Amino acid sequence: MTGRHGVLGVGAAVAVAAVALAACHPTPRRASGLQEIQDSGELRVLVRPGFPLEGSAPGGELGEADLLRQLASRLAVEVHWVAAPRHDQLLRWLEEGRGDLAVGRFSPARLAGSEASATLAINWVVDQLVTRAGPVTPTLDELAGSEVHVARSMLRDDLAARLTARGLVIRQVPEEVPIEEILRRVSLGRYRLTVADSGLVEGVEGLEVVAALSPRRPLVWAARAANGPLLRAVDDFLFAEQVLGNSAPTAACRDLDQVLEARVLRLITRNAPTTCVVERGGLAGFEYRLASAFASVLGVRLEVVIPPPKIDPLSWLEQGFGDLLALHEPIAVEDEGSFLVAGPTHTVELVSVLSARTPMPAAVDDLAGIPVAASRPVASLLRQLALEPAIDVVTPTPGFDGPAAIRTVSRGRIGVAVVDGDIARLELAGRSDLRRGPVVLPSVPLVWIANPSAPKLARRASEFLTEVTRSGRLQALAAADLGAVLPLPVEAPAMAAVERRETPAGAITPYDELLRQEGVRRGVDWRLLAAIMYEESRFDPQAIGPGGSAGLFQFMPATWQGLGVEDPHDPEEAVAAASWYVRWLMEQFSDLALPDRLAMAIASYNAGAAHVFDAQRLAAGMGFDPERWLGSVETALLLLDDPEVASSYPGGVCSCRRAVGYTRRVLRRYQEYTEQYPP
Repeated sequence: MTGRHGVLGVGAAVAVAAVALAACHPTPRRASGLQEIQDSGELRVLVRPGFPLEGSAPGGELGEADLLRQLASRLAVEVHWVAAPRHDQLLRWLEEGRGDLAVGRFSPARLAGSEASATLAINWVVDQLVTRAGPVTPTLDELAGSEVHVARSMLRDDLAARLTARGLVIRQVPEEVPIEEILRRVSLGRYRLTVADSGLVEGVEGLEVVAALSPRRPLVWAARAANGPLLRAVDDFLFAEQVLGNSAPTAACRDLDQVLEARVLRLITRNAPTTCVVERGGLAGFEYRLASAFASVLGVRLEVVIPPPKIDPLSWLEQGFGDLLALHEPIAVEDEGSFLVAGPTHTVELVSVLSARTPMPAAVDDLAGIPVAASRPVASLLRQLALEPAIDVVTPTPGFDGPAAIRTVSRGRIGVAVVDGDIARLELAGRSDLRRGPVVLPSVPLVWIANPSAPKLARRASEFLTEVTRSGRLQALAAADLGAVLPLPVEAPAMAAVERRETPAGAITPYDELLRQEGVRRGVDWRLLAAIMYEESRFDPQAIGPGGSAGLFQFMPATWQGLGVEDPHDPEEAVAAASWYVRWLMEQFSDLALPDRLAMAIASYNAGAAHVFDAQRLAAGMGFDPERWLGSVETALLLLDDPEVASSYPGGVCSCRRAVGYTRRVLRRYQEYTEQYPP
């Protein structure tokens, strides 16, 4: 993923075309809340002069315009390009409500003092002083007195000061001139020097870099600070692109032996609430968690593959871009070819979803002959119903899924959608504009699908699904991620109880020896582990907390699976995993003094390291020392408890005040334990 753009010389023509497009379709000013954007069906993107709407970046990477189109597709809207005639109009137009996102060559520092907030980085660049390529690159001293041509709004004050301090003379180029055109003039010798970031300069012939003017900085988009939901949606998308879509898929039809050899299981799925979603900087979703557990059993890493929006996921599986497919949709495999089935995971109802304005049908027969939105797999099942006339199923694209069908209804484009009961439950919660209608099919199995070349993998996946169903683990996942209550197996074996031990006289915990062993192994003070254990579970291995946290160290399901823990209630497994995890957290702050490193690692254990990194950024912005906990990062973390403040940072909203209290209690207890049990 990158923000670099294509060929010089086309920028001005593209800018003219974009301006003409904006002029033909006047863009109304409006508050660009996420709900308003989705209701209108368009994302208005303000772009700088010369912004290339076509073409890939140098090296064949994804161009910025295509990245924005993918964002719009993920939001189920269309892009409406709004070309600003001048560079210095971008942020003003954004503040005036003429667009929802502004796309320039922004750094977070450029947005300071405005009403705009930065998204996550789309790329990292270096600001450079650029000249025409020649046999010898001049030095800065040799260039003293030379003119640097640049649009003033594109040059930060600190860079301007550095240039003038070296004796260079800044000449302002009109704000209407695209950056690409300025670079072209430099390459032709019309200008001696200019300033541009490395993302624009890389791969351009006829130019060479005289000097780097800044360290690496993030290249970001801008949205109004007041629009927290849109910022979070964009950041979730960018994070997902980095995790899921940053590399081209590799075709390879593999069976279980090849999966184990490569130590990677590739799961083809969708970005949807029932499958795989970005949640607070990480991945979540029922199918993702279930497949993660399967990968853990196999001893391999899970790699998630999300096909582009208009690509049929089954075709990707057939071409070998993945090993398993989990769409959380009923699929009539016999209609699709010679795929292999693993499962089922569980069964669902196919239900109708209607606009609140649509008359409620009395029965399924009332759907006969009327247009109904559905995904292609669901459509194939609907066509098998003995209705006369048949249901008129509307499936716009191969990648059209259940959430997209519901959005079609909410926008009034169609009256009824048919989706599985799980997605209906999640999507309709708290909504008054939609309602659930009659059940269309009462019991349809959901399955995983494997390529026909993978019979061993399909068989092992089926065995795994049987195992997690018998143990009750699948039911727990469904309750946590889907809000679904699945029947427990009739003869499910009782989970072996772990006896709660009493703390012996003279000991801190019932598990001192185990803590000492793992502490020595990982280089972590066992008394720190004991303090965290007390705060998390009061030394009770059977403790269960909110959200599914479990065991002595209250691991969340995704955490214990990621650490390779099969049973979080097992003390040996829990202590081994916790000691590794605490050590890893401390290494994230390895450059800090020990007291500050301890405090930030403890806060990260409770709130997540991403929020502590945000607090360091906020502390630095407030003039505090980002490497000190007391009076600095601790204070910033308290401020991040305010959603309006937190929404401007990558980690998003956080229960940060709770994390500060947690850190104080653990540090106090750790001090008590070190006084009670000196080394």
